[in-house]
Amino acid sequence: MKICISGGTFDPIHNGHIEIAKIALSQFNLDKVIFMPTGNSYMKSDVTPSIHRYNMIKLAIEGIDKFEISDLEIKRAGYTYTKDTVAYFKENYPDDELYFLIGTDTLFMLEKWYMPEYLFKNLIFIVAKRGDADSVAKAEKLKEKFNADIRFMHNDIIDISSTEIREEFDNKSYDEFNNRFFDKKVFEYIKENHLYKEMNDAEMITLLSKELKESRLMHTFGVIDTATALAKAYQADIKKCERAALLHDCAKYMPLEDMIAICERNFVELNDLEKSKDALLHAKAGACLAYEKYGIKDKEILDAIKYHTTGKPDMSLIEKIIFVSDFIEPGRTHSEKLPMYRMIAMADINLVTMNILKDTLDYLESLNVEIDSLTKETYAFYKNLISNRS
Repeated sequence: MKICISGGTFDPIHNGHIEIAKIALSQFNLDKVIFMPTGNSYMKSDVTPSIHRYNMIKLAIEGIDKFEISDLEIKRAGYTYTKDTVAYFKENYPDDELYFLIGTDTLFMLEKWYMPEYLFKNLIFIVAKRGDADSVAKAEKLKEKFNADIRFMHNDIIDISSTEIREEFDNKSYDEFNNRFFDKKVFEYIKENHLYKEMNDAEMITLLSKELKESRLMHTFGVIDTATALAKAYQADIKKCERAALLHDCAKYMPLEDMIAICERNFVELNDLEKSKDALLHAKAGACLAYEKYGIKDKEILDAIKYHTTGKPDMSLIEKIIFVSDFIEPGRTHSEKLPMYRMIAMADINLVTMNILKDTLDYLESLNVEIDSLTKETYAFYKNLISNRS
């Protein structure tokens, strides 16, 4: 069997990807083309979340004979190397002939890929676009150096790029966008999931109002007001603080199994306690949801959401502001020390952080429940920080 891998970010997949794969299928008498979107984590990537890129590919190839999709790379944690993907196919399909579809730009980068000798030994490379003199010369050099098997497609140049599409989305509303790039189902998915357009606060609040109880939404607005005041007091980025405050509880009512799934999908490590307590896990799940659903890619904002429940040693200013605001916002009445904490917060963010952590630990110990180790570590850090002040 002749299997061809078409790999890439596909951000988004477009008609050019589909047309090139169809031509390769025909010209090289392939048995199947497998679309392989690269993986990503919200902590390391500014590309569209893998779940959306996967779903768009699935819609784009729906009903096309011999086209398949694989989630092999998006499920692989850490750096993704083509070598690992090829090794998987060689192990599971040892008797099949393995092809890899690339463009001429990639041809000039192949030698810099991880373990190129292994790739050239185990793959037949199909190069899209006509073989111009430079690319033909490069292919000959690779054949001579690595005994590479490189074959050129005969196709018209398809002048579409994912970068061009994203830039057009930047400059136009969905209604103004002239969808000449992809299947209608893909475009509808993009609009439905607010992809490639930054959501404003009003749009986010509309979505949140469908997910949060009214009391939780009121708490969120209280956190926004408090975070804004603290951001002004400490000259922090007000917009980032407001955005983190707005979304800090976005996953509050997500079922526990869904929280675990979204964290695992984004390669966020979880301990056994987190996997058993939604009250603890909603912060990490919220960071992932803010990335996947609300389009947040700023790591400062995402980390502020991620650590707003447990805190972490040596938090950034924005992280401390959200951590403190969540505890002291005007709607909170759970501690008799809140009036004092609200005053301290405007003058000494580290001191109030330590006090809140101590208050939290005392409360949890009074309940005789297991306490997350990160909260203990965070308290120890800030206690030491305050103690060592000159």
